[in-house]
Amino acid sequence: MRIPTLFLALGLTVGAPMLMVGCGGGKKPTATVTDPALMSPTQLFEAGVTTLKTKDKAGVVNYTLAYDYFLKAAEKDSAYAKAWFNAGWTAEQLGFTDKAAAHYKAAVDANPDYEAAVGSLARTLGTLDRGQEAVKLFQAQLERKPDDLSLRNSLLDAMTAAGMYDEAEEQAKEILLRDPKNPGAYRNLSRLYFAQGKHAMSKLCSEKAKTLAEGDSGTYNNLGVTFLVMGDEAAAIEEFKTAIKLNPGDVQANLNLGWVAVNSGDYLLAQQCFQAAVDAQPGNVDAKLGLAIALRGVKDYAGAAVLYDQILAADPDNETAFFNAATLQEKYIKDYKMALKYLDDYIKVNAGKLSPSHQVYERKSRVEASRQAEEARKAEEERKRKEAEERKRRQEEQLTELKNKVVTLKGLLDKYGTCEIMIEMEAIDTGMMVLEQAQMVVEAGESDMAGDVMTFVDQILPQIEELVPMCTGAAPAPAPTEDAPAPEGGTPAEGAPAPDAGTPAEGSPAPAEGAPAEETPAPEGGG
Repeated sequence: MRIPTLFLALGLTVGAPMLMVGCGGGKKPTATVTDPALMSPTQLFEAGVTTLKTKDKAGVVNYTLAYDYFLKAAEKDSAYAKAWFNAGWTAEQLGFTDKAAAHYKAAVDANPDYEAAVGSLARTLGTLDRGQEAVKLFQAQLERKPDDLSLRNSLLDAMTAAGMYDEAEEQAKEILLRDPKNPGAYRNLSRLYFAQGKHAMSKLCSEKAKTLAEGDSGTYNNLGVTFLVMGDEAAAIEEFKTAIKLNPGDVQANLNLGWVAVNSGDYLLAQQCFQAAVDAQPGNVDAKLGLAIALRGVKDYAGAAVLYDQILAADPDNETAFFNAATLQEKYIKDYKMALKYLDDYIKVNAGKLSPSHQVYERKSRVEASRQAEEARKAEEERKRKEAEERKRRQEEQLTELKNKVVTLKGLLDKYGTCEIMIEMEAIDTGMMVLEQAQMVVEAGESDMAGDVMTFVDQILPQIEELVPMCTGAAPAPAPTEDAPAPEGGTPAEGAPAPDAGTPAEGSPAPAEGAPAEETPAPEGGG
């Protein structure tokens, strides 16, 4: 990002306006009145000052109310120069530079010797690209005070801003002829040479001014600007920092360092600098634009959006604020409807002024394309989310199934861990290895690994279940070898002699039928 604007310090008498807090015209305050319509100019003025000294719970000053008080005071008493001045100052804080210039002019008209009003009027005229009016203003002042070198310095500066370089140089010569060591002349010469692109001469004049007024922050700021355009950013940063150290509220130095920080991506430093500038001049549009960009950089999107709305409320024609606000909504907040609203509002504000090829229409097309791309991205994210949920659900189911199979596998291994058949088939070792891995997955609840481990469990568990019947004793015992005696109580082997009193062996002669049995003697003593 390039630095959009380089801010050189103005002449010694044309600085930031200072609020006037005293009463005007020697008027004495009267009793407190709450109805503005019944309040005197002095009461209205004092109410405005009190309002500016009061902050709400959020630390915000109600500049709108204060402006209303000062303006009413000035309108009731058109000669009340301080009221006109404060109305101008407050209008600047609100960003109403054109109104501020009108009020400052009214203050000068009421009191031509009001130097603060003269300087503020010239500055606001310069901001409004009305430099020729500022030149005439100072020329008129010089006719009244021809020996006032501060006025002549201001005229020199106004002529530089108006592009009247030759006339400005003549004023510088006149000042240095009367006061060879006038620091304001050298500082304004630095601005004059800078405006003409004579950067080396601008640098020399700034360095001379530094030797004459070491505490002047504006001189360091101008030298920093010169270093920056000469390509020495490091030196420029040091000059800006010195200016801010000398005067923490130096608006130009804070703006310049803030933009350098934005350019380098240091959004925290940029925020600090732009906030200091806004605190010094709450209505400074450049400061608010910079602060909004810095807040966007630190991801305070809501804060940036508020600033853009404040800028547009004060300056409805500010193209940069419209486009930056639209970009914030489009690229960072992703509110495409709001982004399009800012662009449409810009078109309405500039109705009849825009050509068909104006960039605002290209920006609208881009926002619409971004909207469609974002919707497609969200749709894809939703698809992936649902897919991930379904995958997770399946994995949880697999983990539950794995838990049950681990119980079964462990039970079989505990019961048949000594089975010789399983040992010979290496089922025990394999099963224990798979069981250990499966238990680790189950205990850790790693559902995403359940499916992989399940594959190994499903391979080993059926093998073990097939071997279980062989480990239960259901298999027949081996038969005895030939001629071996039958086991005790068993069936005699074929061809073996029958035992005594046993059943006759097959083929043995039976007793002859009808043959008398051998007489068995009766026991002794029988009858």
